[in-house]
Amino acid sequence: MSLVELARRMIVVAVVAMATNAAADTKPEDGLVLAERLGAKDRVEVERAVGGIERAPAETPYLDEAMREAARACEDVLADPARALALYDRILREFPDGSASRVARVRAGMLRDRIGAGNAHAKEAAELAQLVTTADDTPVDEVIRRTDALAASAWPGAADAAMFLAEWLQRRGRLDEAQRRFAAVEAKWPDTPHALAARRGGASTAIAAHAWDRAEELARGLPALDEADRVLREELLQRVERGRRLDFWYRVSWILLIVCMLGLVASLVEAGLRGGWRRPSLKPPVEVVFLLPIGAVLVGTALTTHRAIAPAVLALTIGGLALAWISGITLELLRVHRRAIGARAVVNVTLCLVAVAALVYIVLTRDDLLDMMIETVRFGPDP
Repeated sequence: MSLVELARRMIVVAVVAMATNAAADTKPEDGLVLAERLGAKDRVEVERAVGGIERAPAETPYLDEAMREAARACEDVLADPARALALYDRILREFPDGSASRVARVRAGMLRDRIGAGNAHAKEAAELAQLVTTADDTPVDEVIRRTDALAASAWPGAADAAMFLAEWLQRRGRLDEAQRRFAAVEAKWPDTPHALAARRGGASTAIAAHAWDRAEELARGLPALDEADRVLREELLQRVERGRRLDFWYRVSWILLIVCMLGLVASLVEAGLRGGWRRPSLKPPVEVVFLLPIGAVLVGTALTTHRAIAPAVLALTIGGLALAWISGITLELLRVHRRAIGARAVVNVTLCLVAVAALVYIVLTRDDLLDMMIETVRFGPDP
């Protein structure tokens, strides 16, 4: 074989290899890879990722799932429901039996009802979507003003706007106003899914506000046409009953704490007055010296590992040290006056234990940590 022929064959092989690599390079990107780019924090990057999915070739693997995620990004990030609807419609048209078609059918129906025929209310729908995505960073009065305007307008999404405002106010902790908003939705759009959702929201808001009678009234007024409705109503009623029970023990705990504190203070006053009052030493009693480093370790651990429980641990530590200090001073005065301390020590310890137990219940209930503690006891700490 001549050198010229060998060179020709090598050139042919090189050309074929280059063509093969070029074909591989032009292979469509996986739809799941395209969808990952939607998680960008920058809105411009999300916009670019949505555009890339919209322009992706039809043979792109998992394109229907990428389009579904792009549609959700249009709703949740870009505040463009009309564009989201177009993507959902493409999924139903091009991938009617795909894995994303079920979600697309539901979301497309909801958006089509909100936007109206021919995108007649695309502007209102876009403004509501923008409010949903930016409400937490917008002044409250402006959110209320803009949402009220949308709820008062004659368009299919007016009830959605009113429901969003009521739910948003509930999340913000403005429970009385949220309750009024839920009641207004139920009154303005009776016998609709929005009215049913508003009643459920009102019941949840009443539970959050500890308005147990109102919560029970709303929960019992919910329909029970099928098993799901019955389960939901029973769950609400159970939450009401449990809340009442927790509230009862919360009040009892405060009473016990106050009574025990008064008992310890009375014990201290009696120990000082009987036999002649003597100013107690400011030196911490041995009980406090023993408990102080333990409390410091507990508070430090809570602050560094689980900030959610740190306030509760700090309150318990301070309360326990204060109780131990009062009890210790009382027993010290009894020793100074050469009086028996056995019975008084038992009484003081009992009062301290009851007061600490009451304080534990108070801080756990106040900081909504009781359920977390119960779950930890039942199933162990998170790995």
